[in-house]
Amino acid sequence: MALTFMSLQELIKEDFLTCKICYDLYTVPKILPCLHSYCQHCLEPLVRDGALQCPECRLQTDVPGGALSLKTNFFINSLLELFQIKHNRDLACTVCSDAQKILTATARCLDCKDFLCQSCTQGHCCSRLTLHHKVVKLEEFLAGEYDAEMRLLQELCCQDHQQEALRFFCDTCSAPICRDCRMLDHFQHKVVSMANAVQRERPSVEQLIDSLAGTITCISEQEKAVEETVDKLKTSGENIKESITRYVDDFIDYLLAQKEAILGELSAFLTQQMESCRLVKEELQNQRDKAISTKEFSQRVLYVGKDYEILHLEGMIRNRIQELQTYIPRKLESQIPELAIAWDQPEMLSEAALFSLVFPGEHPKGDTETVFEPDSEAYASPSEESEDDPVLPVDSEEDSCPNSEESAPDTPNKNSSCCSRRSKRPKRVCTFEVDQCCSQVKPNITGIAVLPHAGGILLLDQENDEIKQYSAGGHFQQSIPLPDSDGVFCGISLCGDVLACSSDSFLFFLTLEGKFLHKLLLRGSESSYAITSYEDSYVAVSEGTLCSISLYSPSGHCLGRVAPTDYHGGKFLFIAVNDWEEFIVSDFIKKQIVIIEKSGLILNVLKTSHSLLTKPFSVCVDTSSNIFVVDQLK
Repeated sequence: MALTFMSLQELIKEDFLTCKICYDLYTVPKILPCLHSYCQHCLEPLVRDGALQCPECRLQTDVPGGALSLKTNFFINSLLELFQIKHNRDLACTVCSDAQKILTATARCLDCKDFLCQSCTQGHCCSRLTLHHKVVKLEEFLAGEYDAEMRLLQELCCQDHQQEALRFFCDTCSAPICRDCRMLDHFQHKVVSMANAVQRERPSVEQLIDSLAGTITCISEQEKAVEETVDKLKTSGENIKESITRYVDDFIDYLLAQKEAILGELSAFLTQQMESCRLVKEELQNQRDKAISTKEFSQRVLYVGKDYEILHLEGMIRNRIQELQTYIPRKLESQIPELAIAWDQPEMLSEAALFSLVFPGEHPKGDTETVFEPDSEAYASPSEESEDDPVLPVDSEEDSCPNSEESAPDTPNKNSSCCSRRSKRPKRVCTFEVDQCCSQVKPNITGIAVLPHAGGILLLDQENDEIKQYSAGGHFQQSIPLPDSDGVFCGISLCGDVLACSSDSFLFFLTLEGKFLHKLLLRGSESSYAITSYEDSYVAVSEGTLCSISLYSPSGHCLGRVAPTDYHGGKFLFIAVNDWEEFIVSDFIKKQIVIIEKSGLILNVLKTSHSLLTKPFSVCVDTSSNIFVVDQLK
């Protein structure tokens, strides 16, 4: 809008008429579609493969004919003419110069466009042909007082007929033309005067220019919004920095408090134990001194004393020795402490992210349990913190627990399981070693399965090519031979009364007595496949780099495949399935746990960068759908 009120004198200035490439006055100025103008010779080196990029706004323009094919900026050319005339201080009379006399000009005729000396000025005003011409003083002309009149009198000549001015406009060709062009090439075309054409087009152009006001306002508001966003970013950044600093300071204070507390506890414990040891030691030393004294006195009496003296003291000596021998030392209840560090996880400190940025519309990723609360009323001791076993949530209760209308009668209630999840804790039933007496070589257990009805345990012994069956109490019951295979068996799962085992790229189905049923070739080219079973319905096979799960019935038929949408670049390793047919797999490459519905929908992803995990390996679930993960680096 500022250009609307810009005067002509402000336009006829060197900075407006200077090329932004060569920083000199324009020579043959060419205008680009973005309305930026440059010298033709400056644009020629910028043409690449028939295209030109504006040096200022980077707008790409196709110029198959080179810079010469671009439109000439006649507006700049006209202003350049005025600028060059006004800045030429050695102006000579153009009339006298024709007569081979050079006199300094003192005036200019605006109509003839001639510079006149004093005598030519007088003659110019007396001539009948030039009597009505407007002759002005040179000082006033150079001062810019007649710039507007000069602009009105300026005419652009036709390139084909250089003596004729462009006074007409051909609507058919959309081009300005001269009188000769109108009578020759454009005689049959629709032609109007230049003034009428401008008068016709001016309102629409003015309206278009005025519409830029709204665009400029909109851009200004957006620019203001960006500035506000920058301010908010700065404020948020400072707040986050302050929060991190405060958190770290509180964390350091917390660690120092923990240090002082445990050192105080250790000091008190050591003091109490040392005092107990001192008292016991003093008592033992006192008792030893009594025994030595009794021994020495008794020996003196026995070897030096008279017979009646020995018999006289024999009873007392005997009683004293018996008293000393019946002495029972006080039991020293000594406890040698060991240090237990709840967060003794160097891999977590180097790989897992303690802080993460959460953006609007997102939820914090990773574990939902609070690891450190500096504002809590009391800090938990490391022994108390280490008592809780980490449990990985399947999902939030809002997402994982359906309403009563959606729950089937026979489907376990997710809500009740979620609510009772924290109250159930694993208990050790028994511990037993795999007996080698019935094996040729030392067993190498690579798989385990549970016999739910018999309460037994099946162990896959890869080294001896057999399955060992134990009771729940750890008593060996029988050996089930594995079928012949070129590879090694690594996975085992029980699907109803059918036993499934994986060996290299094959899946074997056996009876519980070891009778061979089926053999299937698995998808992919993995060296081993982890398997699991869902009740007696199917066996689920984790397919490694295919990032999918194949489902096989006990009869050996493929029931379908579970392929997460847009999940690539990983490697599914171990697999488990809960009561709601949600598959839990560990991704060996991406180092994360992925929870997938049977439809392929990914319910949750637990990444190492947002959790206590460092390298998830084997996985399993319990009846409450708690997920247990073996971390390979811990």
